[in-house]
Amino acid sequence: MATARNPLWAELLQLLPIISLAFPFIVAGRVDLARAGSGFLIGALLTIPISVAVVLRKHPLNPILVGTGLWLWLGAIAFQFRVAPLADWLVRTQAFGLFVAALAAGAAATVLSRRGYVACASSDPRWTRKVSMGLLGFTLVIVGWAWLFRHDLRLGGGLPFIVLNVARRVLVLRAPIDSATTS
Repeated sequence: MATARNPLWAELLQLLPIISLAFPFIVAGRVDLARAGSGFLIGALLTIPISVAVVLRKHPLNPILVGTGLWLWLGAIAFQFRVAPLADWLVRTQAFGLFVAALAAGAAATVLSRRGYVACASSDPRWTRKVSMGLLGFTLVIVGWAWLFRHDLRLGGGLPFIVLNVARRVLVLRAPIDSATTS
Protein backbone atom coordinates (compact mmCIF):
# COMPACT_ATOMS: atom_id res chain seq x y z
CA MET A 1 0.00 0.00 0.00
CA ALA A 2 1.20 3.49 -0.82
CA THR A 3 0.98 6.22 1.81
CA ALA A 4 -0.50 9.71 1.80
CA ARG A 5 0.88 10.63 5.19
CA ASN A 6 2.49 13.93 5.99
CA PRO A 7 6.27 13.72 5.85
CA LEU A 8 7.99 14.25 9.17
CA TRP A 9 9.62 17.51 7.99
CA ALA A 10 6.16 19.04 7.36
CA GLU A 11 5.03 18.11 10.87
CA LEU A 12 8.22 19.40 12.51
CA LEU A 13 8.20 22.63 10.51
CA GLN A 14 4.70 23.38 11.79
CA LEU A 15 6.02 23.17 15.37
CA LEU A 16 8.42 26.10 14.92
CA PRO A 17 5.93 28.88 15.85
CA ILE A 18 5.11 27.40 19.25
CA ILE A 19 8.74 26.48 19.85
CA SER A 20 9.69 30.10 19.19
CA LEU A 21 7.33 31.14 22.01
CA ALA A 22 8.40 28.34 24.38
CA PHE A 23 12.18 28.47 23.87
CA PRO A 24 12.85 31.55 26.06
CA PHE A 25 10.77 29.95 28.84
CA ILE A 26 12.76 26.74 28.58
CA VAL A 27 16.04 28.65 28.78
CA ALA A 28 14.87 30.81 31.69
CA GLY A 29 13.33 27.85 33.52
CA ARG A 30 10.11 29.75 34.18
CA VAL A 31 7.08 30.96 32.27
CA ASP A 32 5.75 34.49 32.31
CA LEU A 33 3.12 34.89 29.60
CA ALA A 34 2.51 38.46 30.75
CA ARG A 35 5.94 39.33 29.32
CA ALA A 36 5.64 37.18 26.18
CA GLY A 37 4.13 39.75 23.81
CA SER A 38 7.04 39.62 21.37
CA GLY A 39 7.10 35.81 21.58
CA PHE A 40 3.42 35.64 20.65
CA LEU A 41 4.03 38.04 17.75
CA ILE A 42 7.04 36.13 16.40
CA GLY A 43 5.23 32.80 16.73
CA ALA A 44 2.10 34.18 15.06
CA LEU A 45 4.04 35.69 12.18
CA LEU A 46 5.93 32.42 11.65
CA THR A 47 2.62 30.61 11.07
CA ILE A 48 2.17 32.43 7.76
CA PRO A 49 5.26 31.38 5.76
CA ILE A 50 5.28 27.93 7.36
CA SER A 51 1.65 27.25 6.50
CA VAL A 52 2.19 28.54 2.96
CA ALA A 53 5.28 26.33 2.54
CA VAL A 54 3.45 23.21 3.75
CA VAL A 55 0.35 23.86 1.62
CA LEU A 56 2.37 24.72 -1.50
CA ARG A 57 4.09 21.34 -1.16
CA LYS A 58 0.56 19.83 -1.08
CA HIS A 59 0.78 18.53 2.49
CA PRO A 60 -2.03 18.92 5.02
CA LEU A 61 -1.72 21.25 7.96
CA ASN A 62 -1.86 19.62 11.38
CA PRO A 63 -5.17 20.90 12.87
CA ILE A 64 -3.72 20.86 16.39
CA LEU A 65 -0.99 23.21 15.22
CA VAL A 66 -3.50 25.32 13.29
CA GLY A 67 -5.28 25.77 16.63
CA THR A 68 -1.95 26.55 18.25
CA GLY A 69 -1.41 29.19 15.57
CA LEU A 70 -4.82 30.70 16.34
CA TRP A 71 -3.82 30.91 20.01
CA LEU A 72 -0.53 32.57 19.05
CA TRP A 73 -2.44 35.12 16.96
CA LEU A 74 -4.80 35.81 19.87
CA GLY A 75 -1.78 36.40 22.09
CA ALA A 76 -0.11 38.62 19.50
CA ILE A 77 -3.27 40.71 19.15
CA ALA A 78 -3.81 40.87 22.91
CA PHE A 79 -0.30 42.04 23.72
CA GLN A 80 0.55 44.13 20.65
CA PHE A 81 -2.75 46.03 20.60
CA ARG A 82 -3.06 46.05 24.40
CA VAL A 83 -6.39 44.24 24.55
CA ALA A 84 -6.25 43.99 28.34
CA PRO A 85 -9.18 41.58 28.92
CA LEU A 86 -7.80 39.10 26.38
CA ALA A 87 -4.21 39.46 27.63
CA ASP A 88 -5.37 38.95 31.24
CA TRP A 89 -7.36 35.87 30.23
CA LEU A 90 -4.36 34.38 28.40
CA VAL A 91 -2.11 34.96 31.40
CA ARG A 92 -4.67 33.55 33.88
CA THR A 93 -5.49 30.46 31.83
CA GLN A 94 -1.97 29.73 30.49
CA ALA A 95 -2.04 26.86 27.95
CA PHE A 96 -5.76 26.17 28.45
CA GLY A 97 -6.57 28.62 25.64
CA LEU A 98 -4.18 26.80 23.30
CA PHE A 99 -6.13 23.56 23.75
CA VAL A 100 -9.48 25.31 23.35
CA ALA A 101 -8.18 26.69 20.03
CA ALA A 102 -6.94 23.21 19.04
CA LEU A 103 -10.37 21.80 19.87
CA ALA A 104 -12.03 24.47 17.69
CA ALA A 105 -9.64 23.80 14.79
CA GLY A 106 -10.15 20.05 15.23
CA ALA A 107 -13.93 20.41 15.19
CA ALA A 108 -13.76 22.54 12.04
CA ALA A 109 -11.42 20.05 10.34
CA THR A 110 -13.68 17.14 11.31
CA VAL A 111 -16.71 18.82 9.74
CA LEU A 112 -15.13 20.63 6.79
CA SER A 113 -12.18 18.52 5.62
CA ARG A 114 -12.17 15.08 4.03
CA ARG A 115 -8.92 14.51 5.94
CA GLY A 116 -10.66 15.23 9.25
CA TYR A 117 -8.97 16.16 12.49
CA VAL A 118 -6.31 13.52 11.89
CA ALA A 119 -5.36 15.36 8.65
CA CYS A 120 -4.79 12.14 6.75
CA ALA A 121 -6.09 11.05 3.36
CA SER A 122 -7.52 7.67 4.29
CA SER A 123 -9.07 5.22 1.89
CA ASP A 124 -11.92 4.82 4.39
CA PRO A 125 -13.91 8.02 5.11
CA ARG A 126 -15.75 6.26 7.95
CA TRP A 127 -12.40 5.58 9.61
CA THR A 128 -11.45 9.25 9.22
CA ARG A 129 -14.73 10.42 10.77
CA LYS A 130 -14.60 7.89 13.63
CA VAL A 131 -10.97 8.60 14.49
CA SER A 132 -11.47 12.37 14.17
CA MET A 133 -14.40 12.18 16.58
CA GLY A 134 -12.30 10.11 18.98
CA LEU A 135 -9.46 12.60 18.75
CA LEU A 136 -11.94 15.41 19.43
CA GLY A 137 -13.09 13.57 22.55
CA PHE A 138 -9.47 13.11 23.62
CA THR A 139 -8.83 16.82 22.99
CA LEU A 140 -11.80 17.67 25.19
CA VAL A 141 -10.20 15.61 27.97
CA ILE A 142 -6.93 17.49 27.34
CA VAL A 143 -8.81 20.81 27.60
CA GLY A 144 -10.11 19.74 31.01
CA TRP A 145 -6.64 18.57 32.06
CA ALA A 146 -5.12 21.89 30.93
CA TRP A 147 -7.69 23.79 32.99
CA LEU A 148 -7.01 21.71 36.11
CA PHE A 149 -3.23 22.12 35.75
CA ARG A 150 -3.21 25.66 34.31
CA HIS A 151 -0.91 26.82 37.13
CA ASP A 152 1.78 24.33 36.10
CA LEU A 153 2.74 24.91 32.48
CA ARG A 154 4.67 21.64 32.23
CA LEU A 155 1.72 19.53 33.41
CA GLY A 156 -1.00 21.75 31.96
CA GLY A 157 0.73 22.76 28.75
CA GLY A 158 3.85 20.91 27.66
CA LEU A 159 2.86 17.36 28.59
CA PRO A 160 -0.66 17.45 27.12
CA PHE A 161 0.64 19.20 23.98
CA ILE A 162 3.12 16.42 23.38
CA VAL A 163 0.61 13.67 24.21
CA LEU A 164 -2.07 15.14 21.91
CA ASN A 165 0.30 15.53 18.97
CA VAL A 166 1.80 12.07 19.43
CA ALA A 167 -1.69 10.55 19.66
CA ARG A 168 -2.65 12.21 16.37
CA ARG A 169 0.55 11.07 14.70
CA VAL A 170 0.03 7.46 15.89
CA LEU A 171 -3.51 7.54 14.46
CA VAL A 172 -2.16 8.82 11.14
CA LEU A 173 0.34 5.96 11.01
CA ARG A 174 -2.53 3.48 11.50
CA ALA A 175 -4.71 4.95 8.76
CA PRO A 176 -6.02 2.66 6.04
CA ILE A 177 -4.44 4.07 2.89
CA ASP A 178 -4.62 2.95 -0.71
CA SER A 179 -2.93 4.20 -3.85
CA ALA A 180 -6.04 6.14 -4.92
CA THR A 181 -5.62 8.54 -1.98
CA THR A 182 -1.95 9.30 -2.46
CA SER A 183 -2.11 12.05 -5.05
